[in-house]
Amino acid sequence: MDESSTTHGVEERRAAFLHLLPVVDRLRAADGVTWAGGRRDRDGTYLVRYPTYGEDTLAVMEAFGGGVLTRHGYLDELERRGMSDGALTDLTGLAECSDEDLTRALLTWVVRTERFVDGSVAEALREGALVALLDRLRELYDL
Repeated sequence: MDESSTTHGVEERRAAFLHLLPVVDRLRAADGVTWAGGRRDRDGTYLVRYPTYGEDTLAVMEAFGGGVLTRHGYLDELERRGMSDGALTDLTGLAECSDEDLTRALLTWVVRTERFVDGSVAEALREGALVALLDRLRELYDL
């Protein structure tokens, strides 16, 4: 079964992304993520550092973490294209020539990776890769 028969259509995804455009523009000017934790509590336990994301970043995470823009089967898509975690080091470069499926797969991968590695989204934001991928999707949707 292909993705078009199991998920939202391109026009619905385009409309959902259109609502994200102000968020993308604000993320372009974002100067980072706030980190919490990383200190010793009164009882002597150490608190692990973790990122706290603003509303704009959370909106992107929601859209690609289960929302309309999520690329279900993103790992299969990446594998089909010969990409593994090790090949995903230059997301900005991949964004330059990726099609819609790959762009959405990469964005979904970044967001879903956050579940296992705190700060994955923060790193993609800091490096400019998150905005580059979102810009590529904007270009693909002709917005």
